Amino acid sequence: MGDAAEPALREVLDDAELGGLARVWLAEHGAPDVPPPSEAMIFWLTIDTVAAQLAAEGNSEELRSLVEGLARQHSGFFDMAWRVDHPATADVLEAMGRLHPDKKIAKEARKAAFKARSQHGG
Repeated sequence: MGDAAEPALREVLDDAELGGLARVWLAEHGAPDVPPPSEAMIFWLTIDTVAAQLAAEGNSEELRSLVEGLARQHSGFFDMAWRVDHPATADVLEAMGRLHPDKKIAKEARKAAFKARSQHGG
């Protein structure tokens, strides 16, 4: 596609599903002034990534490590994550509750999954 794709990719930077991928392509191709993703987009991409890993691998050791890392790096992760408007949010949070070895953090994940189901009508 080359440089001709840049204008189309810039048009989707605010799109939850496409914005992250558009940023990666623009950055890899040396485009100037690629804005950082919003916090909301980062959370959406995180849920999307975990959902894809769940679908591909199930409850793998790699996924367990990812879940532990997310909870460790971002202390308020579950407080924010349940609000993400992604079709797999509740399922991802439920899986995180199943996979995390720390009972307190696992409980936070399950509570967040419940909130996500309540908010999104699932």
